[in-house]
Amino acid sequence: MNGGKFMSKSRMQSVFGLLIILVLFMIISTATAYFIARNLIAEGGEKGEKKQYITYQLGDYLTNLSDKGYIKLSIVCILGDKETEKEMQTKEYEIKDRVYSILRSKTYDSVKDSKGMQILKKELKDMMNTVVEKGKVEDVLFTNILVN
Repeated sequence: MNGGKFMSKSRMQSVFGLLIILVLFMIISTATAYFIARNLIAEGGEKGEKKQYITYQLGDYLTNLSDKGYIKLSIVCILGDKETEKEMQTKEYEIKDRVYSILRSKTYDSVKDSKGMQILKKELKDMMNTVVEKGKVEDVLFTNILVN
């Protein structure tokens, strides 16, 4: 006569027990994740705050290579502080001129692979750090590269 409309008392107790176990598991896992994250953040704070770097868009470049083909790339610089950013803005035309000079001096074989790109990044970073007197260019990133 039950007709399947109601669960038996023992089945209902086992479903209820399973729900209690799931809720407890969720509470324990959430608490564990919270305390782990809190401790990691606290450890980071004790070591000192991470330095906030500034990104500086140096623009897009398209020029011929010294032997054959061309190179097209977009450059973003990672700067150490706001003072460096101000100086980069002031000397941007000089830096861009030097970037073009460096790019035009490259051969196709010197920039066709990732090793060549790493060398080019270092060369550009070193050049920028000679132009910038206050502060430091921390890194040079290529956000778009085409060598043909």
